[in-house]
Amino acid sequence: MRGSRRADTRPLPVAGNEKDLSTPQPSPQTDARIPGADGYARRTKRIKAPPRQGTSAPGHSDPSQAARLEESRTAGGLGRTDRLRKSAEFAVLQRRGVRSQSEHFVLYGLQHDEVGRSRLGITVSRRVGGAVVRNRLKRHIRECFRLRLRPTLPAGAVMVVIARQGAGDLKADAINLELGAASADLIRKLHPKGWA
Repeated sequence: MRGSRRADTRPLPVAGNEKDLSTPQPSPQTDARIPGADGYARRTKRIKAPPRQGTSAPGHSDPSQAARLEESRTAGGLGRTDRLRKSAEFAVLQRRGVRSQSEHFVLYGLQHDEVGRSRLGITVSRRVGGAVVRNRLKRHIRECFRLRLRPTLPAGAVMVVIARQGAGDLKADAINLELGAASADLIRKLHPKGWA
């Protein structure tokens, strides 16, 4: 038959003799891409810095750095403890506090604690503007309170500033002037009551 392959006439190995067959083994080679006991040959080894001594503060920061950071915030800054955060505190201040208002802001004040630092609460609704406008306005209000309003308030006084529509368009100087005038009016209203 033309085109057919010839049958293989070699004898098949017997099952009993298979263990005696020799198979060619590949020569042992080292492949540079396969890591050995020391890792990759081409990669440079990095020297690890020795671990720092002492206990670590939460967040893996140096305790002395954390203490200095907290001091700088509380000395002249406005830390978390200097801000009103709970809605119940805002409600008490609006219910029992003295009110003063300007064109773009409404202020409430109350003597809360005669020993502690004066605290600030800010309310800026979405009617004032988008997130960028609201955050910028809150930063300006905090700065104004920290630098100008807090020194005029008695220790332990609590103030809430509510921004009205249009306050987001004001520049920093206009915010400072308006909040300064409203704060002075608030102090005059509270002074006869002795901040009680």
